[in-house]
Amino acid sequence: MTSFCWWRADLTKELAETYWRDVHGIMFARAPGLWRYRQLRLGRNRPELWPSIPDIRFYASSAAQPDGIPHALILNTADLERFGANPLPMHDIPDDAKNFIERIGALLSPPFTGRTLVDRLNAPTVQGPPPVSTFAVCFVSHSDDVVDDFHHYLTERIAAQWSKHPDVMRLRVEPLPPYRQSVMPSPGVPHQWPTRDTYLGWIEIAVRHDGFADLIDTIQTVELARYVKAIHTYPVREIYTIISGGRPTEVGLRGYPAAEAIAATGAENQRGESVLHRLFGHAVYGLDNLRDEA
Repeated sequence: MTSFCWWRADLTKELAETYWRDVHGIMFARAPGLWRYRQLRLGRNRPELWPSIPDIRFYASSAAQPDGIPHALILNTADLERFGANPLPMHDIPDDAKNFIERIGALLSPPFTGRTLVDRLNAPTVQGPPPVSTFAVCFVSHSDDVVDDFHHYLTERIAAQWSKHPDVMRLRVEPLPPYRQSVMPSPGVPHQWPTRDTYLGWIEIAVRHDGFADLIDTIQTVELARYVKAIHTYPVREIYTIISGGRPTEVGLRGYPAAEAIAATGAENQRGESVLHRLFGHAVYGLDNLRDEA
């Protein structure tokens, strides 16, 4: 599940992002069914990272650039049904979006299409700035009429080739359904895209350096232009992992300031499962609790 979010203009970015992580995000940590849930805080699009390629646009208007991407992984249909049927994601989470989000577009990827092709970082619970330069590279197709072909090209040509590059430390590809057919709205929050250039897929890529020119050398630019109309490259400033491996993280349970204070003081007693269970109940165990009940 991928959402593109724009913060409310009457709030500072700092306030919107704090609310997103430490109030809104914690609601996800209490909902059953998620295997992983992360929040990616984005910087502004960086077209200068790319060489010039005829017929492909790398610029995006300021209004079109999202501020953040919430990204969730769900293992199977049963977990998706548990998540969707719970009152938190059914009512409370969508209703809460208007408190900090001005515009949102949430999409559920086709089953078994998104996947991580390489991960040399092995850092599943990043909290704060990523360990190396990380980007959300979002792709606009020429048409939504060729979804399967575009998704195949995105995963088997672009993502597969990039994942072989020695400077790529981590790469995940996430094909998306056509936006206008599949977007999931939240009450009181507009979900229409600011422009006509909606994304049909995106790649999360962590690299040793900022340049993409050598990655372009691994694919044929003529073929790229045949499928891709525009590419927008957003630096991922910070990542906050709310759920990992089916369980809420410390940040997911308590919020980042509390987790940071526990780490700084070395308060290991606050991390014991008995204490956490007394404080937060069965939510501590996440999917493990669901499996035990089954």
